[in-house]
Amino acid sequence: MFPDSYSPGSSSKYTRRFPNEEDLDSDRLHERKLGMKLLVFPHSHFCEKARWALDAKGIPFQPVPILPGFHIIHVRRYAPKTSVPVLLNDDEVIQGAGEIIDYLDMRFPESPLTPTDAEARRTCLAIESSMDERLGEDLRQILYSGLLAYPDFIRFCFTFPMSTFRKSVFFLSYPFLRRVIHGQYVFSIEAVEETKDRFRHTMDELAEHLKGRKYFVGDHFSRADLSIASMLSLLVRPPEHTLPWREFPDPQTRVFAESYERHPVTLWVREIYRTHRNKPQSGVSTRR
Repeated sequence: MFPDSYSPGSSSKYTRRFPNEEDLDSDRLHERKLGMKLLVFPHSHFCEKARWALDAKGIPFQPVPILPGFHIIHVRRYAPKTSVPVLLNDDEVIQGAGEIIDYLDMRFPESPLTPTDAEARRTCLAIESSMDERLGEDLRQILYSGLLAYPDFIRFCFTFPMSTFRKSVFFLSYPFLRRVIHGQYVFSIEAVEETKDRFRHTMDELAEHLKGRKYFVGDHFSRADLSIASMLSLLVRPPEHTLPWREFPDPQTRVFAESYERHPVTLWVREIYRTHRNKPQSGVSTRR
């Protein structure tokens, strides 16, 4: 069902200095004083994965929402790639949700999210890598295919914590962004239908794997559980999620979501959010 192994990449962790203070504006100087920053798209399920890992460790951080499109300039100030999430911690830059978990378990090893047993660790990382693609990327394609036609909804997802000015900038740039997002993630109606079939197969495989289990690897909550639940957060929309939800405006997207309402994996995600979201791991002192 899952790949046999997974090796976390080291290419997404960079150690470099921030620009000299005279090159920073007052907002960025203020950010630097507040500890860890997490560059995010607010409703991104990959960013939720990183937020959850930080919260599970009880580590204070400041989420920094950035505008899509313009994020290319912002993120490239710190890292070679343009993707989020990106964690900034003093002179360290860690890009990618999985790499952020690697970093947090290294720096804050109490109650690790990665199993310490070698075999369990390999299994956990293989599940995480596979499901980031088979759930996270596939669900992104499916949801974008129906929701890109609703600019107010997309604007809310990307900009709800932002200023009125930034929301206006997003609105004005949205026709261009919509074409870019569609070309990068949706492709075609035929591709989306194939992805829906693959997604259903993946969900059923996960349900089979979960039979008689509370967690995907061993007897404890791990990054495999955190990853799968995060990847499905946009579908399940659990109330324990740290961000607000709006009803899907697209009828076909609502039908798709409703078809999974009683799926065993959906019920499992709800329970994982209820019991593990917004709660530090057992034995971890909240660093506030």
